[in-house]
Amino acid sequence: MHRLASLIFVSLLSVIVAAPVPAQTTTKSATKSAASKSAPRPDFPPHTAILKGFEKVVSSNDASRTLFTIYRRNKDQQVYGELPAGVGPSQKFYIALTVSSGERFAGLQAGEMYVYFRRFNKSLALIEPNIGVRSTGDRHSKASVPRLFTDRVVMEIPIVTMGPSGGPVIDMDALLVGGASRFFGSSARSSSPRLFSIKKCKAFRDNVELAFELPTLGGRLKTLHYSISKMGSSPGYVPRKADERIGFFTTTYRDLGKYRDEEVQVRFINRWHLEKDDPSLKISPPKNPITFYIEHTTPVRYRRWVEKGVLYWNKAFENIGISNAIQVEFQNARTGRHVEKDPEDVRWNFIRWLNNDVGTAIGPSRVNPLTGEILDADIILTDGWIRHYWMQYNELLPQAAMQGMSPETLAWLAKHPSWDPRIRLAAPSERVEVRRRVARQALSPYAGHPMAQVDNRFIGDDLYDGLIGRTSQVNGLCLAAQGKAFDLSLMKMHLDILAALDDDDDKKKDDKKKDDKKKDDKKKDDKKKDDKKVAAKPKRPAATLIDGIPEWFVGPLLSELVAHEVGHTLGLRHNFKSSSIYSLAEINNGTLKGKKPFAGSVMDYIPVNMSARLGKNPAKGDHTMIDIGPYDLWAIEYGYTFSKDLKKILARVAEPELAYATDEDTGGPDPLARRYDFSKNPLDYAKAQLDLVQYHRGRLLEKFVKSGDSWSKARRGYELTLSLQMRSVSMMANWIGGAHVNRDRKGDKNGRAPISVVPTNSQKDALKFVIESTFRDKAYGLSTELLRHMTVDKWLDGGGGFHHAMNSQPAWPVHDRIIGLQASTLTMLMNPTTLRRTYDNEFRIPADQPALTLPDLLKALSTEIWSELGQKPKEGATARKPLVSSLRRNLQQEHIDRLITLSLPGNGSGAAYKAIALLARQELVEIRARVAKSTKDWGGKVDPYTRAHLGRLQDQITKVLDAQMIYNAKDIGGRPALPSFFLQPRDAELAPPERP
Repeated sequence: MHRLASLIFVSLLSVIVAAPVPAQTTTKSATKSAASKSAPRPDFPPHTAILKGFEKVVSSNDASRTLFTIYRRNKDQQVYGELPAGVGPSQKFYIALTVSSGERFAGLQAGEMYVYFRRFNKSLALIEPNIGVRSTGDRHSKASVPRLFTDRVVMEIPIVTMGPSGGPVIDMDALLVGGASRFFGSSARSSSPRLFSIKKCKAFRDNVELAFELPTLGGRLKTLHYSISKMGSSPGYVPRKADERIGFFTTTYRDLGKYRDEEVQVRFINRWHLEKDDPSLKISPPKNPITFYIEHTTPVRYRRWVEKGVLYWNKAFENIGISNAIQVEFQNARTGRHVEKDPEDVRWNFIRWLNNDVGTAIGPSRVNPLTGEILDADIILTDGWIRHYWMQYNELLPQAAMQGMSPETLAWLAKHPSWDPRIRLAAPSERVEVRRRVARQALSPYAGHPMAQVDNRFIGDDLYDGLIGRTSQVNGLCLAAQGKAFDLSLMKMHLDILAALDDDDDKKKDDKKKDDKKKDDKKKDDKKKDDKKVAAKPKRPAATLIDGIPEWFVGPLLSELVAHEVGHTLGLRHNFKSSSIYSLAEINNGTLKGKKPFAGSVMDYIPVNMSARLGKNPAKGDHTMIDIGPYDLWAIEYGYTFSKDLKKILARVAEPELAYATDEDTGGPDPLARRYDFSKNPLDYAKAQLDLVQYHRGRLLEKFVKSGDSWSKARRGYELTLSLQMRSVSMMANWIGGAHVNRDRKGDKNGRAPISVVPTNSQKDALKFVIESTFRDKAYGLSTELLRHMTVDKWLDGGGGFHHAMNSQPAWPVHDRIIGLQASTLTMLMNPTTLRRTYDNEFRIPADQPALTLPDLLKALSTEIWSELGQKPKEGATARKPLVSSLRRNLQQEHIDRLITLSLPGNGSGAAYKAIALLARQELVEIRARVAKSTKDWGGKVDPYTRAHLGRLQDQITKVLDAQMIYNAKDIGGRPALPSFFLQPRDAELAPPERP
């Protein structure tokens, strides 16, 4: 059967093959067969198949053309984008990055990228062009530079199809979600790559807005926003060269077509493109104003103060002929006004309000990296600085003590951790971890200085963010709000105390009224006199309260803070020297109040002008800045003027009101280049602050802590005053060995020398203040009654209770805290940088003129710290009433340890250290002699504590002075042998870990 079936099949097949085929059919088949062999297979599947189920995104009425054609499919959260046809290196794009939810600082710009796409076969490469090195020289250098300094590939993305318009189509979520860590850093890497959702998907003519919510490492949901726009310069924009006499953020590159050193590094200031709408007018509206939109999340009660701070700057632009250069619009969620504008959209400038528990404000901007033109700016404000009554004092104290520390000093502290304020002021339970962290930081360049800690993948978390390692600088971190939080804490305590005083006055008045009925006419006359005295004392004015604070106080503070951040968005850097243009007497004599700002610039960190009590010698000046200052007007004039004579503007640099110093100057020798100092002579301000400290300390238990309050309030109040005390001491310690630094150039009008040593009397006065405010027991206002009430709240929960429970014992650690402050102050005065500067300054001053010398400094410290020596012993000195108090014994031991360290060979570098070591040794010799004499003179009248203390110190100094010094130990393969008493438990605990 199978054979028969096969024969039948073959026969039928033969008939079919033999049948004639029509000629037309044969021709078509042949043609089709030939075409199939010669035509190549398409590189990509048809877009109709790939884009099936997707919807084209239309975000505006004019949908005829968008930057990218965006397609979205909701069922699986897919986004495809068709790029322009022929996309390549000539088409540059700007990607602005924002974490818009899931972080405390959500809404803060996270960075930006300047990129182009380049096709490689079936893929596109996202590439960052090299713009840091360029050439404007001859054709040879223009050909050489791009060959040597090439571009960088960020990532590869496959082309999925060619779109309807002929452009490549890519998977946008694969690029922006799968590659999120390439844009936002490792913290944005998704813990579950398949879990994400589209939060925003908009396409406009010049930009595309895409946002995705995804779980990052650790599982926390974050929304990553990408604002992609085309990059181009505004028509008519001309870059302006930067000048170091005025502080602008800069856009910088190296021009290897130039051959003079001063021309190779090219710096443009960052500024907006502002033009007059009518150039023929002396004062004209702008062609395109800078408009800030105040986000609807901003509380209504604060909006007018925010607006006021923004508009301060219009005065500066009116000076150069532009009226209303900056405008403000309010976003209104209720009426729908401006709600279609996204704060993350690069086209709009927003002021955003965040409700978190962190006191901060920051004003970053986005800049064309080729020209320095500012394209977009946003300001982030948080309410944390308003709500933050109690600060983290374990952070504030070290910050104050470390102000002005240079890389040289940090390197010393790394080798001598027992000198480090960050360690000495840490809670005992945290000290080991702080020591380890400091040691790790010290291994980085510049001994862990904040300048070496910058990570440009995210701004807002490092002190010098936005300033280093970037072509275009921006304001990456600003601590102005932190100072405002501290000031508000002081004000709230002040108001609580004044309220209690007012209550007492009211009670006294009631008592007087009862007594008056029983008094004769003479007594009534006396009462009238008393009433006049009472009336003469200003009462706390009745005022509108905002969140528990008088509006007259917090409103102007907010306006100043906003003006500061707006200044950053206009291109201005910090100016930490501007608070020095008026004396404290000039500020508070009433002539400036309400008329002129009391500092040169709002770009400074300026503390509140507050007197010890509003009813006694009140401060008659403004408590904060009421407008932008003369430096701000000058800076805007240089940056935005239409005049071509810029040299004339710059030549004003020596005018006192135009003083300028910025972030990197704070580690230098100029004591006026300082955060949170105030007035031309900061010593007057420091004394006023200590008056405030003493005033508050004397009223903590009676007036500050009210019935029903926890006694922990007394401890927090005391530590607040301690922070103010340390800030004042640190501010003045910076004057010792100081020198004023000026930025004048030769030929400037009234030009000054670039270096001018701080007057000798100013240094001596500062030293006297620091000594008396730190080394004397009475400086701390402690009493047995106060110490018995300084406790902590007893909570153990997620609201910070665990941290406080572990680090804060119920009884305040009086000895540990006070010696931490005193040791930190000794570090400020005895660190090798301060000593070297003092020694070097001697050479800068003619020998026939007075100077603060190195022996003067060391002798002043010894004289104060050992003032008990040579005095007659008190009758009845006992362990309960020792001749030398416990606080002073700790201080004296610390002083000896410091002198020993300085006297040892090999403990420092530089020529100055030899003189330092010799003088430190001489101080030890003289202290030993004084101890020996006093011990002999006192005989048996010394208490046990003092006898044991002085005996040990005398023995310790003797061993050091008798120790053999081994020269060239390094060359013979050994290390100098140190006496065993150096290896004390505290020093062993603080010693840095061994390097691997």
